[in-house]
Amino acid sequence: MNYCPHCHSPLKENSTFCPHCGSDKETGWSEGSEFTDLETPDYEEIVDNEFGSKKKANPLAIVAAIIVTLAFIAAMVLH
Repeated sequence: MNYCPHCHSPLKENSTFCPHCGSDKETGWSEGSEFTDLETPDYEEIVDNEFGSKKKANPLAIVAAIIVTLAFIAAMVLH
């Protein structure tokens, strides 16, 4: 029985690719195709790139929202 030189899974006779890892003679079975020093991405960097960095709330906007809410409640009660 043959084994995948990349992931060492068993292969059927005359296989053209590994059903476990997907490596084939052109991409994964050639010398030097292994990723020994694969660097994993930084999660925080991905989140910042996708969604932007977290913005702090503006204190002036919070105070304005509270005043508008209180004015709305006072108008409902006094009406």
